[in-house]
Amino acid sequence: MASYTSTLFAPQSRRSGLAPMFATLLALFFSHAATAIPLQTPGNFDPLFAGGLGKIASLSFTIGNDRAYAVALQPDGKIVLAGECPAVGGGKDFCLARLNSDGSPDASFTGPVGVASGKFLLPIGSGDDAARAVALQPDGKIIVAGSCHNGVNYDFCIARLNPNGSRDSSFGGPGGAGNGLFLLPIGSNDDWATAVTLQSDGKILLAGYCYNIGNNDFCAARLNADGTLDTTFVGPAGNGNGKFLLSVGAADDYASAMAVQADGRILLAGYCVDSGNVSQFCVARLNTDGTLDTTFDGPGAIPGNGKFLLSIFFQFDNGATAVVLQPDGNIVLTGFCTVGLPDFCAARLSPGNGALDASFVGPAGTGGGRFTFPMGAGQDFARGVALQSDGKLVLVGNCLQSGFAYFCAARLNGDGSLDTTFDGPTGAANGKMLLSIGTANDRANAVAIQPDGKIVVAGHCGDGFNDDFCIARLSGGPFGYKNCSMDIDGDGKVLATTDALLLARVALGVTGNAVVAGALGVGATRTTWTGVRDYLVSQCGMNVAP
Repeated sequence: MASYTSTLFAPQSRRSGLAPMFATLLALFFSHAATAIPLQTPGNFDPLFAGGLGKIASLSFTIGNDRAYAVALQPDGKIVLAGECPAVGGGKDFCLARLNSDGSPDASFTGPVGVASGKFLLPIGSGDDAARAVALQPDGKIIVAGSCHNGVNYDFCIARLNPNGSRDSSFGGPGGAGNGLFLLPIGSNDDWATAVTLQSDGKILLAGYCYNIGNNDFCAARLNADGTLDTTFVGPAGNGNGKFLLSVGAADDYASAMAVQADGRILLAGYCVDSGNVSQFCVARLNTDGTLDTTFDGPGAIPGNGKFLLSIFFQFDNGATAVVLQPDGNIVLTGFCTVGLPDFCAARLSPGNGALDASFVGPAGTGGGRFTFPMGAGQDFARGVALQSDGKLVLVGNCLQSGFAYFCAARLNGDGSLDTTFDGPTGAANGKMLLSIGTANDRANAVAIQPDGKIVVAGHCGDGFNDDFCIARLSGGPFGYKNCSMDIDGDGKVLATTDALLLARVALGVTGNAVVAGALGVGATRTTWTGVRDYLVSQCGMNVAP
């Protein structure tokens, strides 16, 4: 193993012209840490998270049910969670928490009042508020979206926070007086926002479902950077003026996920009720102005003209809950499909006309672009999907077994087959696993992949009385070791005055903050001993003292 690791280091030291110095340092290092730690089994709880447990079963805000529905990862490794929590005096509010990379609360995340120390409530409407999505801007500001009660019905609502959690006063909304948060009515009745994403130009997209004359329809809005409506987002009818409704199926349509393609076209996915009163996967693709992309016809015999239903099992309820885009442009939809009991299911569409990708065959090898597979012994609902850097797909959700709901996760290879190296804490999971987090029912709602390949799964877990935010971090596996380099502080450069000094201190057995003191480059992203140690252990396979 030592020869393997030194091979990884060698190209960096030669390229930087520091080979003699690094050769000496490496010799010292390997005499101090002669063997690399065993590779962590993919799917195992990460021993560098939450004090070695790899999971946090209870992150409580108030007395009552605190439920996380969204997660986002900051470039510095911190983790942002968003959801809904009981409000002071009744009802529900948005609530947010931020964790450091080791799972400890981030005390710098103080919120609008300035005293929250890692987690806080964020009231927006006059009644119940529920956050369902979160996104991070390149400048570190945090966007959280959901639905809020206006005293009569529910509207889309959104907040933009500064990196410390305070309200961004420059985000005024359509009326200009939002002071960082505001309600945004879309239709004339209840509007439920389920997804938020950022365009490359900084504009903010919102999607969800809105009640419209007896049924729910897809609905969407686009905001400029200051929160005003983008009037160039006109919708299918051409008169949307920044927001609009979109009918897809024969009855109720529920948009649950959204993605933006490299060319700027916008995908909305969810589940829609057909003429037989059965819900199916459904998807629509919009041009950059919100009009339907009529080239997106789908796999059916009748052209979809920009929107269509996609049945996995035609006579039974199916629902897409998440979408992800692959580098080749292929569109992956995941969710639940019912044949007797709900199971995980997935479909992959071509980036051109939305036809099924026949090479996506699934665990049985016969899927032809769409398939289902069971997870537990009961009901299985996939809630989130994420794409690894090696092309594998991670699906998470909640699965029922022996009367309890568990976090559950599966990892698929590029052809949709189960990745049998994804074994989990108990081993022999063969690509799919159930994970016990709390002491009662657990529900995973969101997943994100760290740059080092670790898998962050978030949701809410019960203790028999209430639900609390909960989170787990899983090892992604050996593919992450490809990120190992001599850029130890993560500033994008290999320097004798920073990286070489860091390595020398570690090689000599120095630990704690003394390792990083005065030895970090401008723009360093690993600025603490924990960050440096985590990098050397997880990315370079080193055995480094705590």
